[in-house]
Order: sequence, then C-alpha cells, then structure tokens
Amino acid sequence: MHNSLFWRLLLSTWLVNLFHFRHLAAGSDRFIILVMSLVEQGKIQLDTYYNSPFYKDYLGDVLIYQGHAYSNINPGLSFLAVPAWGAVNFFYQQIPLSSGLRQENVHYFLAHFVSFAFTTGLLGALTGCLLGLFIYRRTQDRWRAILGSLLYSFGSIAFFFSTRLNQNIPIAFIGFCVFILIFDPKILKIERDSIKLFLIGFLLGLGIIIDVTIMPFLGVALLFLLWQYRKSILSLNYFILGAAFPILAQGLYHYLAFGNPFLSPSIILAQQSTNSQATNPVTLGLKTFNLKSILEYLFSYKTGLFIYMPYSLLSVWYMVRFWRNERRLIEFEKRAIALIFLSYLLFIAIIPSTYLYPLFGPRYILPIVPFICLLFALYLRQQELQLGIILAALGFLINIGGTQLGNDTGNVFLTVATYLVKGPWLPALDWLKVELPEITGYSPEFMSPYGLFFLLFICLLAIWMPYFLNRTQFSLPKRISGSRGEGEE
Repeated sequence: MHNSLFWRLLLSTWLVNLFHFRHLAAGSDRFIILVMSLVEQGKIQLDTYYNSPFYKDYLGDVLIYQGHAYSNINPGLSFLAVPAWGAVNFFYQQIPLSSGLRQENVHYFLAHFVSFAFTTGLLGALTGCLLGLFIYRRTQDRWRAILGSLLYSFGSIAFFFSTRLNQNIPIAFIGFCVFILIFDPKILKIERDSIKLFLIGFLLGLGIIIDVTIMPFLGVALLFLLWQYRKSILSLNYFILGAAFPILAQGLYHYLAFGNPFLSPSIILAQQSTNSQATNPVTLGLKTFNLKSILEYLFSYKTGLFIYMPYSLLSVWYMVRFWRNERRLIEFEKRAIALIFLSYLLFIAIIPSTYLYPLFGPRYILPIVPFICLLFALYLRQQELQLGIILAALGFLINIGGTQLGNDTGNVFLTVATYLVKGPWLPALDWLKVELPEITGYSPEFMSPYGLFFLLFICLLAIWMPYFLNRTQFSLPKRISGSRGEGEE
C-alpha cells in the first residue's frame, strides 16, 4: 500500500472517530479521572475527582482503600493518555480563569476528549490501517486492503468502542501488531530479531497493564514464540526485557497506591467483597465454565458476534474452506488465528456471567475482530460477492447506527430500528445541547448533526482530493481480483 494512501486512510478514520466521540460514556470516567489526577495533581488518589459532579460512578468503577478513592482497574489506558493531556493541559492552564473555557464542564470535556483522541480514537484507526497494510502485502490488491480497513473501522463493533475510552481497543491493536511481528515483521520494516522480540514483549506487557482481556492472546503468542525460537531459547531474553518495563511501571503504581507492588485492585476488591469467589480472577477456571456464555457471545441478539457482524459467518467459512491453501495465509498463521478464536471463546466461558453484561456486542472478544475482517477481505470471491456485500452492508448499518445513537438498547434489532427512525446523529451534540447554553448563553435548539457532518465531509474532501486528482494512483476495479477460483486449491 502506497504511503500516501496509508496516511490518508489513517487520518480519515481518526477524524471520523473524533467526530463521533461520546462524552461521559458508561465506564469512561474511571480512566479520565485517573489521567486528570496524575497530570493535574500528581496523585494516584482520585478523591477530588471522585466527588466531582461530572463523575458518574458506573457499577463501582472506584474502590475505597484506607479512606482514599482509587481506580478499580488496571491503569494502563490512563498511562497512555497522560502525555497527551499533560501537553494540552499546560496550555489550557494559561487561559485566564475568567474565560468561559475554564469552566469545570469544559475542563472535564476537554480532558476526556484529548485523552480519548490519542488513545482509543487513534489506536482504533491505526489498527484498521495496519489491517489494510497486511492485506495489501498479501494480495497486492488496493481495494481488498481498503475493504478490510473500512470493515474493521466502521463495520464492526470496533467503531462503537473507538469513539469512547475503552480498554479493548488498545488490546485489539496490540494483538494484531504482535501477530504481524511474529509472522511478518517486514511489514513494519523490522529486520532484527532482538528488536522484534523486545517490541513483542513490550506490547504484551503493556496489554497486561491495560486489561485482562490480553490473556488469551498472550498465551497463543507465547506458544508460537516458543516454537519459533525452540533452537535459540535464550533469544527470548529480549522478550522478557521488553515486557519488564510496563509491568514494573504497574508494580510502582501499586506500591505508591497500596504499599505493595503485588497488591492489585482486583485482590483488594476480592478482600472487601462478601463473595470473593465472584470477584477474584484467581478463582476463574473449569468451575465457572459456562457453555451458555459462548452461545450468547456468538448468536444472541444482545451480544452475538454473528449478529452484530453478519459477515463473520462467511469469514469462518473461508477459514475452513481454504485451510490448506497457503496462497494468502500460511498454515501457522491460520493455526494462530484459530487458536486465538478458540482461546477467547474459552475465556468467555470461564468468566462469571455477571461480568458479561451487554454494552454493544461481544466486547470481551473484540481482539479477534481484526482477524474476522482479515479473513473476509483476503478470501472474498466473485462467487459470494453479492452475499458478501449484503452482509458487510448490514454490518455497517448496525455498527454505525449503534455508534451514532450511543445508547445500549440491549437488542441489536431495536438499535437498528431506532436508528432508522431517528436518523443520523453525533453523540457530541448530546453534550452541547446541555452545556452550550451555560457556556455561551445561546439556545441549542438550532443544532442538528448535518452541520457537523458537512464539516467532516469538507475535511475528508481536503484529505482525499489530491489523491483522486493524481490518476496514476487510482483506477476503478472491474471485479474482485483473482475472483475465479480465488483461493482454491
């Protein structure tokens, strides 16, 4: 994929994510108040922000320990956001206190937006572009690459979670990056094994301090690394060195917060709970195995992968149908994808069902979504072209509708019906309708999403017009390349 196309695609996807940002999304506040506390007060305790009227406690996102409030989750996502908000906050503090921009509601919105923009917003867009880059390297087909990138970015549940602070988007980015580093690091222009292993270790270590959903992928990655370096096992020292940096950072955080680098929020919650079996991750295992959770995460209208992303069924079919053909994915890559898929299903099965409340689709298995889009884009054939277009279009409708509405109906069909009746919307307008009168004194009644959509269109036009004008870089596809017998043995 030409560099010009890659960067335009990245910038465009990022802009769309920014325009769809949802302030005060459920569960986002627990990340942002830690970012604000670290940057603005240099403290791990969240006491000041926990009592703020702008913080909305969502299912116990904060724990109280020895009289102070702390985040009850891993701090990795907040760590990623600290540099961006630290830089912006430096300039924000230079604005006079008398300015309307220094109001608390604006302050909180800006901190949230900046933190989101340079974490989930950016990493969600980057994952889609890396997906396109991988597809282009394997097919030399620009349109397949764009299809895979756009399908992940806007036609999957990744779109919904890329528009708010959510830890599963960085995990998906880390998982796909590690997959590339293990099997085809030249895509990222990495030649030396030492650098490759260090980066894999660092990324997986970062994933560990972001969220436990990295664990299935971590197991699969370790398995393939041990196989790759079975004759030079000492090379894995670079992997260990890379992983040590983020893990030590979290240990320091735990020490400063709780006086013990090995005392995590989950352990404290387990100690505080009257039913520690339900909250302590150590107890997860075969005793909590529940096949019903797998079925719900695949087929239910609340969280079903095959419902929220209908083309997933076709992707699984391609995986099985072309297993022995190594034209686009080698056997070990297919084995890795299959193991990742199975590992996440097992992960879902052993999590207590009380943890699997729906938000929008199967969020805990979001790290497998890039691979679903990868299989679809790599193996889509002329024979299934019409079916593929219909299924992909349904995926775009469902996920764009859910993202723009921003509400969880708990029912994918109700979400689509509500979107078709209400029409396009941008979540930021919900905040503006409430806060704009207080900030500026103007009535929000005039606001509609179409002005912002027009502004987004102008931005995208400015990004892509030079590319389209250079006709040497652009040609319309007549059909899916290699469609006849594509991928067949």
